Amino acid sequence: MKKKVNFLWGIFLVLFTGLVFSSCSKDSDPAEDILGDWTVESADFETKIGNKSLLQYYMDDYGLTEPQAQAAVALFNAFMAQQFTGTININADNTYEAVLAGEPDSGTWSLSSDNKKLTIDSDSGETIVFDILELSSGKAVLKTITTLEEDLNEDEVPEDITLTVELTLTK
Repeated sequence: MKKKVNFLWGIFLVLFTGLVFSSCSKDSDPAEDILGDWTVESADFETKIGNKSLLQYYMDDYGLTEPQAQAAVALFNAFMAQQFTGTININADNTYEAVLAGEPDSGTWSLSSDNKKLTIDSDSGETIVFDILELSSGKAVLKTITTLEEDLNEDEVPEDITLTVELTLTK
């Protein structure tokens, strides 16, 4: 069980290191829209273990019934969503400061030349690239996909884990 908690905490740390947001809008300047104080309104997660959904993985590999597996997925998603509560300030000098789940983070940010990707470089050394799904002066929707390998079932064969996170932020 401790290994599962460590896995969840590991996913959180990978994703937590730096969040920020942006997306394309023809009516405004993305470089201007992204600036300011943002609040995370919601965070949606999709987790795959190999080619299985997290729900299917719990049922197939841990023998949980569908209601038990649904409860486990809901608990995991609630835990992850709680880790993304907080605020992020995007500064004009391409720096940011964030407080997520009560923990401070800071670093630099940049937009791709086509304004479709936001790259966050945390002072902790982590880099996260977000696809910008939507960006206006008051709302941003960002998506990132993280992949890692972890031996979840202690069979000495690491499983491929893919975590897709979609964040909605508002000013």
